[in-house]
Amino acid sequence: MANQLPRKCEVIKLVDYTDFKYKIAVQSIGHKSKRINGPEWTRFVETYRNNKIDKLCLKKLKEAKFELNVLNNEGLEIRKDGSNRDYVHGCLIQAAEETYCKQHLPHDLLKLLSQRRLKIDNLIAKVHGPKQSSKVDVHYVFSPENKKGLAAGFMGPGWTTFCFENNIEESCQLLFQWMGSTPQDDFNFTVKVFNKDEIAIHGETKHHCSRTNHQHHKRCPHYKKQFEYHVLETHSLTIPRNFVREHQLNDYRRVMLSFGHVKFLVQMVVRRDPRRPDDNNHLVMHTDWQRIMDQTGISVGKKLRFEIVEEKSVRGEKIHFEVC
Repeated sequence: MANQLPRKCEVIKLVDYTDFKYKIAVQSIGHKSKRINGPEWTRFVETYRNNKIDKLCLKKLKEAKFELNVLNNEGLEIRKDGSNRDYVHGCLIQAAEETYCKQHLPHDLLKLLSQRRLKIDNLIAKVHGPKQSSKVDVHYVFSPENKKGLAAGFMGPGWTTFCFENNIEESCQLLFQWMGSTPQDDFNFTVKVFNKDEIAIHGETKHHCSRTNHQHHKRCPHYKKQFEYHVLETHSLTIPRNFVREHQLNDYRRVMLSFGHVKFLVQMVVRRDPRRPDDNNHLVMHTDWQRIMDQTGISVGKKLRFEIVEEKSVRGEKIHFEVC
């Protein structure tokens, strides 16, 4: 991680799945190594002590900000559901020679697939990698006690294509995370791929306009935002705080997103932080992003450009964005 930080970085920010943020002190050791410590690091360790932390997976979001995934000594990512009960949200798997044909996974991660198997014979799930997504067959195992079968992994030509397109090799480690069901009732999983140096393989990082002959007006207020998997899971896409503050976007209640001729009217929601009760600049666009993705052809990992169209906006009511 040290080579992902600015040379004189003294603090990094870690963000967990609840959107809670830890500001961790960084100490340089020589030219190539860094050590994290301080009271915020101690608080983080105390918070996750019961999880038996074995490994942290960090995904770089900004220069010194990382998305945090905590894995226990069994390679499982344990989270709390709405009832404060533990459940398996993800797991880290070492790729092997058989991975291209079939990947075994813990039953607890695929529990809902097993439950669905009791009701219908739909054996398909969808996996999303850093470069390519694919529909895959679900592998089930059977026993005298469970004749309907337990979900035990992914396989089939869709899975093989997924492995090939995302450059998965035996030296890779794969972090599988459950996304939840979409409105179409497909079961979706993200797969983060780490190479032999334990560095994640990422998708698109630069903006590429997907609209033919689309003109960008550089003088118009605009920002860019990467479309991540968690947007589908939470139904929320955050607008950068400095952009909200600079253009007073918290005065608006709705936003019109225009993808060329395809338009979506979306609610604007302020996320409150009890530590900063007066801060109303954490603004998200809350909607069914899976529907928008299906109708516009945008893909997970794409960097989107949002440009304010002032002549179509109504102060205090609706802000209009051209999106590409």
